[in-house]
Amino acid sequence: MSTVTRLRRLDEAVEAVVFERSEYISYASCGLPYHVNDTVTEGDLAVLTPERVEELFDVEVRTGHEVVDVDPDTRQVVVERPDRTETVDYDALVLSPGAAPIKPPIDGLDSVETHTMRTIEDARALRERASADDVDHALVVGGGYVGLEIADTLDEAGPSVSLVELFDRVMPRTLDPAPAAIVHNHLRDRGIDLRLETGVNTLRDGDRTTAVLDDAELRTDLVVLATGVSPRTELAEAAGLDQHESGAIRVDERLRTSVPDVYALGDAAAVPSAAGGHAWVPLGGPANRAGRVLGSVLAGQDSRLDPVQDTAIAKVGDLTVGTVGATERAPGSADEPLEKVYVYPPSHAEYYPGGDRLWLKLLFDPIDGTVRGAQVVGRDGVDKRTDVVATAIQHGDTVLDLAGLDLAYAPPYGSAKDPVNVAGMAAENVCDGLVEQVHWDEVLDGEVTRELIDCRPPEMRDADGHIPGSSNVPLPELREQVEELPDEVAAYCKMGQSSYMATRVLGQHGVDAVNLAGGYTLYEAVRRDREARNTAMGDD
Repeated sequence: MSTVTRLRRLDEAVEAVVFERSEYISYASCGLPYHVNDTVTEGDLAVLTPERVEELFDVEVRTGHEVVDVDPDTRQVVVERPDRTETVDYDALVLSPGAAPIKPPIDGLDSVETHTMRTIEDARALRERASADDVDHALVVGGGYVGLEIADTLDEAGPSVSLVELFDRVMPRTLDPAPAAIVHNHLRDRGIDLRLETGVNTLRDGDRTTAVLDDAELRTDLVVLATGVSPRTELAEAAGLDQHESGAIRVDERLRTSVPDVYALGDAAAVPSAAGGHAWVPLGGPANRAGRVLGSVLAGQDSRLDPVQDTAIAKVGDLTVGTVGATERAPGSADEPLEKVYVYPPSHAEYYPGGDRLWLKLLFDPIDGTVRGAQVVGRDGVDKRTDVVATAIQHGDTVLDLAGLDLAYAPPYGSAKDPVNVAGMAAENVCDGLVEQVHWDEVLDGEVTRELIDCRPPEMRDADGHIPGSSNVPLPELREQVEELPDEVAAYCKMGQSSYMATRVLGQHGVDAVNLAGGYTLYEAVRRDREARNTAMGDD
């Protein structure tokens, strides 16, 4: 619909026909999970009706019509309609068949009632079932964006929730282990039964549904499959179009396929990626931007789609999780390792009420400082910081550029040094060689052989806990005790700032000092997540 409405705004004379197999067009699919707990009404989900499109844009919209075949040689499509099958000619064909929910290989899947979340009808059915008197427990299979949102809304709607994820973390495609640990801990704190690295092998029907997991059985009243989607490829195969490794239709920056006058976009298309090559990114933002570009292309303009960066955001309970660009697991080629910093700044001025700290992980090239990715977790201001970093990546900015960004500041909204500035400054220090880092996994896995120095005040160390085997040398006392320290130390504090200062002091007094990135707070978040996983596996 973005394509056809843009085309009409540019060309009043073109004849445009839309085929849609369902009864709905242009609905807010990203809002579907929020219909489960009535945060969003069904009426709010419908952005445009066929009647409204025809009235405003003079576009013929045929609902209940499914295109089942494409013949590029004759420039025709075969359409199944309620009363018959017909063949329709075209001059230009736009394919936007979307994606379909993945059906996981679970024994007994077809013998029990399950729900997915792809259409308004899906959201309506899940809301009605979740509100039934006999539903006390819900099982959500899959911990991606949709699975997390459904678990959140079901938890608010009333049932207790178990969330099962096959990988070792939620949002596995875009979230690295440390930020994921913060999300895991939050889900558990909310009372959600989180089971990672766990598959569902069998579903059995009965008075209640029995879910046989890898190492346990669950009795549940409601099963939601949120195991992802796959691009609908039937029409691409019928037309002989080149396909991406994901199965999606490969298109160029003008949304052209490998066949003349056939275009594709949305969840069915793999588009040019900022990381190089093509990427299948089934998200609403890139799809809508592609629609506008394609409408302009069809109207004869030289419009082009910018490469996608995979910028995304999700609500997880009281937290917001934002991601953009490269992850630590997939930084690029093996000879291009990325460096990372973690900062934990306040979302706005600490003295102004209502703020909260947020985690910001920044990934960058350690040689030239180019910003490559970020992951942000917090309760307030996550969207703003994610979008700022996304803009910086799109324009090829470096960490020095981030440090110098002139961003809006007033106490209710930010700080004189915005979290993005702080992340850029921390990364700049790494690039300039002012600090050498060690990371939480090296400490947890016993790879750090240096003496660990805790630079916090003793009362903070006693209250919050400490890394086993570390000694306590508060920052104000460091200069007095520098002669007593070994030649090599690893310093840490609560969030990494005081220990960075400690490394600067120690380095200028002849001590080889490295800083624990993210501080004790990040270390403890990951340690707590690991402990919870091990405990859950032991209980099962």
